[in-house]
Amino acid sequence: MTSTTIRAVAFDLGGTLEHVYYDDALRLEAAAGLRELLAGHGLDPGLAVPELLAAVTNGMAAYRAWREVELIELAPERVWADYVLPNHGLDRGRLEAVAEDLALYYETQFFKRTMRPEVPQVLARLRTHGLRLAVISNIISRRLVPHRLQEYGIARYFDPVISSCVLGLRKPNPRIFLEAARLMGLEPAACAYVGDTISRDVAGSQQAGYGLAIQIKSFLTSVSDTAKDVAQPDAVVNDLTEVVDLVLARGGDGD
Repeated sequence: MTSTTIRAVAFDLGGTLEHVYYDDALRLEAAAGLRELLAGHGLDPGLAVPELLAAVTNGMAAYRAWREVELIELAPERVWADYVLPNHGLDRGRLEAVAEDLALYYETQFFKRTMRPEVPQVLARLRTHGLRLAVISNIISRRLVPHRLQEYGIARYFDPVISSCVLGLRKPNPRIFLEAARLMGLEPAACAYVGDTISRDVAGSQQAGYGLAIQIKSFLTSVSDTAKDVAQPDAVVNDLTEVVDLVLARGGDGD
């Protein structure tokens, strides 16, 4: 059976294009800043910093439990008003008005994010060989993905850029992968996907019919994946530079 030529590569953001890390100390410091941010908007939940951190942690855990079943991503307004801070006497309208600011703060301060150093070289090489490039990211902030791509100086390489909270779907829902292929005008089999999780990235891209599913492991892999996640990637790489040869073996140069 002849394999379809790969003409596009889509990447996950957190854990793939960038390293992502968190620990208790980082999150306690972030919670202190979140308390100041809320206060600056006239929103005081009446919680000490450790209590606020517990509220955010528990609220996000409840939201994750719901979304992992539904494979839907809510807008940040719903996340913060319905799950994170629903029971602290805050004005819902005011909370929803600043929810995107809160979501961006959460994604940038409750996690430490740094671009993998090989990324610019990898993207340049793939583009040189005629590959389309895209990003598909599960995220609760509308601005986070564009913000990080611009900050890293790599935004020019990607079209489309799909964030789950904008589309309303989240990986591993195959529809989010199919939407990326549709926007590029390609059949799913002509697309490769690179991500760090079996449960979201490998399983979802394979269900959508992508021609290659490549895994690069990260700090988040063990957080997200369990023994129940049994999908097998087409390849596992230790460095994103390995993706280039894998993809070029199946396409490139506009073929």
